[in-house]
Amino acid sequence: MKPTAIPTFEELPVPLLLGSTFFSPAIEQVRKFAYAVEDESGWLVGDPADALVHPLFLSTYMWFPSGFYLRAPGEIGHFSLFRQSHGHLVGTPFLHGKSAARFLRPFRLGRPVRAEVAVTEKYRRRGRDFIVMRASFFDADGAALAVYDHGCAIRSDEVQRAAAPSPAPDAASPSELPPRRIEMSLEKSRLFSLPAENYHTHDRLAQAIGARVAIPAAMMSFAYLSRFAQDILGNDAWIARGSLDATFPRMLQRDDVLSVEGHRLDGGALALGIYNARGEPVAVATARLLDRP
Repeated sequence: MKPTAIPTFEELPVPLLLGSTFFSPAIEQVRKFAYAVEDESGWLVGDPADALVHPLFLSTYMWFPSGFYLRAPGEIGHFSLFRQSHGHLVGTPFLHGKSAARFLRPFRLGRPVRAEVAVTEKYRRRGRDFIVMRASFFDADGAALAVYDHGCAIRSDEVQRAAAPSPAPDAASPSELPPRRIEMSLEKSRLFSLPAENYHTHDRLAQAIGARVAIPAAMMSFAYLSRFAQDILGNDAWIARGSLDATFPRMLQRDDVLSVEGHRLDGGALALGIYNARGEPVAVATARLLDRP
C-alpha cells in the first residue's frame, strides 16, 4: 500500500527511524529520580568524584521532559519524537505497558548522551493500537550505554477506564528472596514526575481519565525492580550486563503499599513481581545477567 501524506496506523512503516536526540544530564536530575524511588545511592556508581551514573537513569527519557526541572534546548523524549511526526495517531490517555532494558556501562556526568530512537514494532490488541520504541544510548565517544524497548498503547477505539494494557503471568509467591516493602505516596510520585502536572501528580487529573487517585509512573516500578535485581545479582555485574524485561499489568496508585518479591530460576535468572496490598501484581519481570557482546 502506498503511504499517504498522513499515514494511518495500518500504513505506519516499521521499522520507523525517529531520529537522534542529545541529552546533558545534571546531578540534580539524577538524584531527584533516584530519591523518589528510595535509592539512597542517588544512582551514582563507584567513587562520587568520578560522577558516573547508573544507566537506569536513561529510562526516564521515554516521557521526557516530564519529571525534569532542567531542560537544555533541543532535548526531546522518545515519545515526543513520535508525537512530533505522528501526533494524529496518539490519543489520551496513552498507556505504558512494557519496558525492557539491557545495561552496558555507566555514563559520566558533564558529557553529552546520545539516543538513537526508532519504532521497531506495532500491533493492535483489544481495540488498542500499540507501538514499541527502541532507544539505544551512547556516550560522547560512541560507546554503547544501554538499550531500552518501551511498549505503549497510543490510542484506543473508545474512552476506557485505566486498566491493564496487557495480561501477564504472576511471579511466584510467597517470595523465595527477602521481599522489600514500599509505601507509595503522592509525594514520591510528584517528586518523580513534576514539574509537569498530570495524572501522575494530581488526583483530579487522574480522576478525569477514570482512575480513583493519582497514578505513579510505571518507570517507578521499573526502578524498584532494577534495584531489587541489583541487590541480588551484584552492583558491578548488573550495571555492565544486566537485563530487565518488565510488564505492567495494573497501574500503581499513589496510596499503594507494595511488596517487591522474587525467586530464582534455572540458569541464574530471577522472576520478580511487585504486588499491591490486595495481592495483585502491578509489575512482573525477568532479570538476568547476559554475556557481553
